[in-house]
Amino acid sequence: MPLGHVSLPTGPATYKPMHDFYSTILQPLGYRIYKEQDNLYCGFGTHSGPDFWLHCDGDDAGFAAVDPSLSADENRELFHGGRTHVAFNVASRRQVEEWFRNAVKAGGIPNGEPGERNEYAKGYYAAFVLDPLGNNVEAVHFNPWWLQAIKAVPGAVAVVFGAVAGHFALGYAKRAGWA
Repeated sequence: MPLGHVSLPTGPATYKPMHDFYSTILQPLGYRIYKEQDNLYCGFGTHSGPDFWLHCDGDDAGFAAVDPSLSADENRELFHGGRTHVAFNVASRRQVEEWFRNAVKAGGIPNGEPGERNEYAKGYYAAFVLDPLGNNVEAVHFNPWWLQAIKAVPGAVAVVFGAVAGHFALGYAKRAGWA
């Protein structure tokens, strides 16, 4: 079964920056806010309902914000290797690139320019930023050769079936004197 939802924790002092960041970077992906209680939680989702949440814990302990003057590597060192990783599927390579520009403009710290990630898999095109709390956020378009082939099969089968059916129909029409 697919994953139902993911929730990232935040503290009171970082809730608003996290809310504003995710509102900005998820809107172009078709996400909107479904349910929200000010400064406590916020559920983002597409047409099928919320699948990404922010929730505020009672205090700010453990929720230090990233330092925008530092690189992603330097920020990860502050957090002893990083925090949570969340990836959002997108429809195209162009959408990965647009998402990355938008996320950096919204305050995300670049953590991997848009590009092919052949070390993951052929056809894996992604970009990464750190959010205001240092979570690694990714936009990915995964379109490997085998998935392209599967998507092409119905069209190819229809063409072949149409050609074969047309051939037999024409033969029948000729025998019946219609053509």
